[in-house]
Amino acid sequence: MGIVKYIFSLLFVVSAFYCAAQPDPYPIPPPPPPVGDPFQIEEPLVFPEVMPVYPGGETQMFKDVAMAMIYPPICLENEFQGRVFVQFVVEKNGKISNVKILRQPEGDLGKMLGNEAIRVVKNLKEFTPGSLNGEPKRVVMTLPIVFKMK
Repeated sequence: MGIVKYIFSLLFVVSAFYCAAQPDPYPIPPPPPPVGDPFQIEEPLVFPEVMPVYPGGETQMFKDVAMAMIYPPICLENEFQGRVFVQFVVEKNGKISNVKILRQPEGDLGKMLGNEAIRVVKNLKEFTPGSLNGEPKRVVMTLPIVFKMK
């Protein structure tokens, strides 16, 4: 009885290798080359040599955010506060693109704060672009925006 188990085990292993060695009948085609905006083709950096700089510095950026922010009225009525983390890309020409929310408070009121944070970031002035080896590069930045009632 031991030899029969041995033969069946050997046949099973050989057939497994035979099946695994077959070519794929439906090969996956390679992805198409990137098309469109040349800024979108290059992957943005997270830690460049020189970070992008807002005109007037970080302090001025936070002042501009505070001045442009319109607290949603329904959030004021409900005394809803929170912190929204917005991620965006500073392009090689200093413009802002790909604005998105990384984290926001839960619920519909949190979404309202998130939408306001996106609006404010999209309206910021152009940055001095970041660089790597003296060449301007796309850079990912994250900005925390605090919605707090005074």
